[in-house]
Amino acid sequence: MAAIDPSHCAKCGACTVACPVFQASDGRESLSARGRLHLLEKLDPAQASSAYAEILSQCLLCGACRSVCSRGLDPPARFIAARKQLEKTAGRQVLLRAITRKALSNPALLATITSLGRPLLEFLPADSGLRLRLGLPQERPDTSCSSSEKTPQEHSGRPALAFFPGCYATHLHREIGEATERITMRFTGKPTLRPKHQCCCGLAAESAGDIATAKRLAKQNILAFAGNSLPILTSCASCYSQLHRYPELLADDPVWQKKAQGFADRLLEFSTFVVQGMLTDPAFRFAGSAEPRTVVYHDPCHLRFHAKITDPPREILRAIPGLNLAELPNGPQCCGQGGLFHLAQPELAEKIRGRLLTQLEQAAPALVTTTCSGCLIHIQEGLGHAPSRPEVRHLSVLLAELL
Repeated sequence: MAAIDPSHCAKCGACTVACPVFQASDGRESLSARGRLHLLEKLDPAQASSAYAEILSQCLLCGACRSVCSRGLDPPARFIAARKQLEKTAGRQVLLRAITRKALSNPALLATITSLGRPLLEFLPADSGLRLRLGLPQERPDTSCSSSEKTPQEHSGRPALAFFPGCYATHLHREIGEATERITMRFTGKPTLRPKHQCCCGLAAESAGDIATAKRLAKQNILAFAGNSLPILTSCASCYSQLHRYPELLADDPVWQKKAQGFADRLLEFSTFVVQGMLTDPAFRFAGSAEPRTVVYHDPCHLRFHAKITDPPREILRAIPGLNLAELPNGPQCCGQGGLFHLAQPELAEKIRGRLLTQLEQAAPALVTTTCSGCLIHIQEGLGHAPSRPEVRHLSVLLAELL
């Protein structure tokens, strides 16, 4: 009897139960981790058809399959490697690579695009579909420079933490970064440091198979934070997950891998930081909610499956007077955003989000909070501006209002 190769899929099907894409596709085998791994074993990605490329692109890379695999396989890593070999494949993946190379990987260009477009947002109607797509509030956006853009020199005292805000908090939802810095100031008594020249974490680039761009962004961020030894705080779950992967991403270069490991060892996730602050200062209390409200915490897949962080946000919410923490009837659900997945696969993303919205309707919370900027926007868009919809807030913004 031939020996079992532990590096091969056992075909047990555990991943099909956990995979949001498989569930949303009504059980299409090729869209499960098991099905894709079977294709990888039989076909050469470099010579694959556009249909094969489409199947590979229809993966959220959420890590749910990896979390239940009895053999400890890492299907998302294999799918990313396969996407890298599809450089010449026409279709949506090429468009996504163009986005990551031209915009997300160029902080100056991204800032320019945002600065030009932000004043135009003032003229969007409150019920505009674009306003929903961008996750913007019904109120007109503040187009002035926010305090989150201040340099360390404008604050008093030496910084206690370095801050990686991510693209959303830097260019679109600046209130997330501002709120994070307020909370940091409350627990440390010191300002945060935002090193110059930091850029996109590279999650979108790597997800699209653009490994070269992902590596370049990783190196740029490592260098940006190399001038100090402070802990690196981030309040975006997806960014935190990707930043932690830098040693793996740069594993082919021993020198850079060592630098990446030093960088990753300094990372601090936002909700974990807040819980640590609450434990250090037992007398501290967040202000209570003005009236009793039910709140649901949405687990970002990158934090839930990649970083295994699920308890700290709930500990924080349970400690807030007037908030009643509720769970979804069927447990945590993916929202379908997945970095650029919702742009490449809008139909699947809509179905996945629909499952979450159904669960939210049953739980009927007054408030939904999360620590992922991408999830935040995708959930807001799905809920729309209906008067009866729950309020959706980033955890940092919610907590800053209760200081």
